[in-house]
Amino acid sequence: MLSTLALKYCHQILYDPKFFIRKEFKFKKLPIIVRMLIIQLMDPAERLQYKKRTLIQNTALAINKMSDVFKMDGLEMVFTKVTPSLIRLKDIFSNDTFKSSWNKITLHEIVFNSKIVNFFLNMADLRKEFHIFGCDMPLDFKHENAFKFRTNDYGDARWVTLSDMIKIRGVENVTLGRTTLTSNNVRRFIYRWINCQEDMFLWMQIRAMEIIQLEGLFNELVVLEVNENPPNSGYFTLAKSISRAHKLLFIDYKFNVVVLSAWKPYDNADRYGNIEEKFKNVYEIMELLEKEKTLEKEFEETTDVTKQREYSNQIQKLERKIHELGVVYRDGRATI
Repeated sequence: MLSTLALKYCHQILYDPKFFIRKEFKFKKLPIIVRMLIIQLMDPAERLQYKKRTLIQNTALAINKMSDVFKMDGLEMVFTKVTPSLIRLKDIFSNDTFKSSWNKITLHEIVFNSKIVNFFLNMADLRKEFHIFGCDMPLDFKHENAFKFRTNDYGDARWVTLSDMIKIRGVENVTLGRTTLTSNNVRRFIYRWINCQEDMFLWMQIRAMEIIQLEGLFNELVVLEVNENPPNSGYFTLAKSISRAHKLLFIDYKFNVVVLSAWKPYDNADRYGNIEEKFKNVYEIMELLEKEKTLEKEFEETTDVTKQREYSNQIQKLERKIHELGVVYRDGRATI
């Protein structure tokens, strides 16, 4: 309870209901328990200096004091309706406390300002989050750090190109709301993702400008189809590179939206708990399917009867094992 009040306090002392920066530190309006806590943490000299400090300095002091008592994962700063001034932002983030403790920046329904957006993108950090929602962005927008946060969310991503996307590396989450991407763009991106030598992301959602068609892509891959209710379609496959930590890939799409996720070989059941318990053997199944495909190719390429018999026996053993793991074949495709 106290932790919740403290976090709420940190938010309220910065913004009024319309998120304008406050002109003064509203200490008397804080919940009594929070005021008592801050007073107890301050030494007498600090209390005397309170009125001489700026709003930002007093806020930073309160945050530091509370972080000595509460576990704080970081500050989330939300700017909505009114675009913050660059001068104010520079004042805030020149303070060591704000500079080191911010964890998430959200711009919501502001009027786009390239200097403001660039200010935040210049602070890109793979441990932090950046979100822009309800804001029309120019179609020619570019920044080298646009996808260099842990989480990168853009409600208006019409400026994002295939070239931008294939450069993504080592992030956790990416959301592209509105885009100008075609079904072919999405298919090409997924192909590059599967064949990339490095982990690009753990989760990504793309909203294309048209219905997404991926059947041609799956015909070229070893996949395990997930039995979902139409119009949802889901497929597991493996990354081609053996150097990637997150080798198990999942592609889920419906109409014009596709969700891509990458898992470590055996973390899918842990990540989603009992809800996805049926997926706990997926990586093992995928390895068996890959091995089966390799043996089938070798069987077709050899004319040696003895080797053909050997390959045939191995394939039958693999098929029995795959069946034991709950896989059935529908229209010639492995399905779980």
